[in-house]
Amino acid sequence: MISGRDACACTFYRTIILEWCCQMIQTAYLMSFTTGGLFYGESIKVAELYLDVRDWQKVKVQVLAGNLLQSRTSSSAARVYREISSRISLLTDDQLQFLAGATRKEQNYLLWLAVCKRYVFIREFAIEVLREKFLCLESTLSHDDYDSFYHQKALWHEELDNLSLSTRKKNRSVLFRILLEAELLSADKLIVPALFTRKLAALIAADNPSFFSYYPIADRDIKELL
Repeated sequence: MISGRDACACTFYRTIILEWCCQMIQTAYLMSFTTGGLFYGESIKVAELYLDVRDWQKVKVQVLAGNLLQSRTSSSAARVYREISSRISLLTDDQLQFLAGATRKEQNYLLWLAVCKRYVFIREFAIEVLREKFLCLESTLSHDDYDSFYHQKALWHEELDNLSLSTRKKNRSVLFRILLEAELLSADKLIVPALFTRKLAALIAADNPSFFSYYPIADRDIKELL
């Protein structure tokens, strides 16, 4: 069994290279994940409707006209739909088909994948903090971990420095809520190892095997799935 020290050593240079690449690209972070969470129930409804009509514009019209997301106002409904569709539209057709009839855990994992595809900031947090701590056998994920990551990224991303303190706290709160709802973090902020079924693993691998790095899972377990 690999030790915590060895696991950290094995991933050290990978982290350095990833950080260097991020610095070179300098793509502005999109930080609009300030409402809701994983949007589990709403996302399943929208995905099922899309599978019926295969047209995102038609889905939008039906969702808003029928208030299928049960929002209090039309503006709130539009905002929630925009957030959900911007995420799950990034899943492949095969993943969306599977999402409609999968188990709750499989659905949560796919919705987490959609979140990571949508938000580069969350994706990098998943790789550089969530999974790295898991590989180093560190069991908890704290707000301090998030704040440290945020400040590190702010050195290279001016848009992070420009966010108000309240927005920063809201982003952090929503991200931890998403992780909890995705079953990757417990209520006590313990990191929960990802357990993939063969079918879900195949769908993710067919999309891009590197996407497994968004989850707390060991390299050897990934190899067994591929």
